[in-house]
Amino acid sequence: MPDNRQPQNESDSGEETNSTVNRAIEKYIRTIVHMRLKAARQRTPEQRLADAITSFSGRMAFVYIHIVWFSAWILLNSGLFNIKPFDPFPYGLLTMIVSLEAIFLSTFVLISQNRMREL
Repeated sequence: MPDNRQPQNESDSGEETNSTVNRAIEKYIRTIVHMRLKAARQRTPEQRLADAITSFSGRMAFVYIHIVWFSAWILLNSGLFNIKPFDPFPYGLLTMIVSLEAIFLSTFVLISQNRMREL
């Protein structure tokens, strides 16, 4: 039966290599974190705003708010509650607002992506 055990000196060499690689990876990660924190501190107010909007629009809370908003808008303008519709079907005002929101959101996302690409 063959002996699969490694000699002690080869095992020690492998552990030293792993330790060296681990230290290099940790140093690399610390460097990246430091660079990102430095870049975050150097953002302009406009970049901070664009990042905040992009961050919020990428969350489920944003979706839930829109579900409530669209549902309320449609219900208020359906005539079911004896309220005169201010934007009757086909909801032209709602369509315009949503289109403008899409334009601005896509612009904010592009601003954030361009800044990230520069980093």
